[in-house]
Amino acid sequence: MSNANNHPSAPASTPLSSAGSASFSWHRFTLLARAHWAEHMRQYLGHLLVTGILYCVLLVFSLSVSRGEVFVTGGQSAFYFWGLYLTGFVFAGRYFDGMARRESALLVLMRPASVLEKWLLCVGVVVVGYPVAYTLLFLAISWPAQGVALAMRAAWADPANLDLQDYALFVPLLLQPLREALLSIPQQWGFFIAAWALQGAAVTGSLYFRKAAMLKTLVLGVVLFIATVMVAVLSRPRDEVLFAWWRDGAATLGPETHALNAALWLALPMLLWWQTYQHLHEKELT
Repeated sequence: MSNANNHPSAPASTPLSSAGSASFSWHRFTLLARAHWAEHMRQYLGHLLVTGILYCVLLVFSLSVSRGEVFVTGGQSAFYFWGLYLTGFVFAGRYFDGMARRESALLVLMRPASVLEKWLLCVGVVVVGYPVAYTLLFLAISWPAQGVALAMRAAWADPANLDLQDYALFVPLLLQPLREALLSIPQQWGFFIAAWALQGAAVTGSLYFRKAAMLKTLVLGVVLFIATVMVAVLSRPRDEVLFAWWRDGAATLGPETHALNAALWLALPMLLWWQTYQHLHEKELT
């Protein structure tokens, strides 16, 4: 007769409770990232393809109307950051799109990874991965567009008034030729932080709202923006106080100004991403 005690017992297998575990395993995180990429690769490439097509259409229209004048370096920076805000919001809002459907939500929630690992992957893809991919796409389209704009300006503008430095290619976070209308490196960091905060709000809304999450998040954001503008009109805050960190001479500011900027540019984005973690944790529990 066989005795069960004669067989070596396997170590007890305790399934990972991703809702209650905040541990991190690099191996588990790598497997999660691979599974996520395999599942969403086509969706991400399609998003970038649509973004590139829209940017090309916008360039064709704006270059033809302005005869290439709109493609000065400052204009390129406006194209870059507005595109990052709009497409980055959509990308972030769709990251947890599978949560809206019960069958796909179960697959996402049952993956053997902790909440921390799933949240870190979301931050890595949304905050780091998408801006890098968007920047490469922007430069790949803007570089030939720069040559077209210069050719148009050479054909239509007076050569004596044409300065090629005005049309230098805008590369984010790299020092450009000195121009008054060009964003400085600190100001660009401010725009990036604002984009990350917007992405955090989109991800938080996608986890909080059950149906039409992106639309509801957008409506809520518009309402908050209008309310903020109304408060700003009544209180008349000074730009040099609200955006003091991104201006020259920030080191000489008083403690109150530093505290206000810390709350606006550090605490608020961190709070939005912390809420993303909390809502993801609650999804796992329910």
